[in-house]
Amino acid sequence: HMAKLTSELAFRAFLVSELLRSIEEEFPMQLASIFFWVGSHNGCLQEELVKACGMSAASVSRNVSWLGPRHRLAHRSGMRLVRRERDTENHRRWRVWLTPKGERFMSFVEIHLTMDLTSLKKLFDRERLFFTSDSTNDDIDTEDLG
Repeated sequence: HMAKLTSELAFRAFLVSELLRSIEEEFPMQLASIFFWVGSHNGCLQEELVKACGMSAASVSRNVSWLGPRHRLAHRSGMRLVRRERDTENHRRWRVWLTPKGERFMSFVEIHLTMDLTSLKKLFDRERLFFTSDSTNDDIDTEDLG
């Protein structure tokens, strides 16, 4: 028997946090901030993330890499949710985009934010359906990390 729902918006926030944890069990909030900023500003300059997320340039770079092709620790892989490319107008700057996997994940998040509550609760109660991705379908990025 489920506890009485007292806030629909808090429940939706909970589901989104659980979706993030389905990718990475201990998904850091700063990673979520960067992912959602890129998802809402696809193709943004990496330096814009510094201001938007209130992080150092080094921290943003490290987190974009983890959301992208590689984790800072060699034995862990990146999430492949974003890709980083040189800005065509200024090659010293980077632009950050969602990958196809990142777009699929963002669509999944949006479903959890917009689906009618009755259907959402049934989905949650029935199977706790979370995002899974076949890693063989993910685009492998060959970015120059310098």
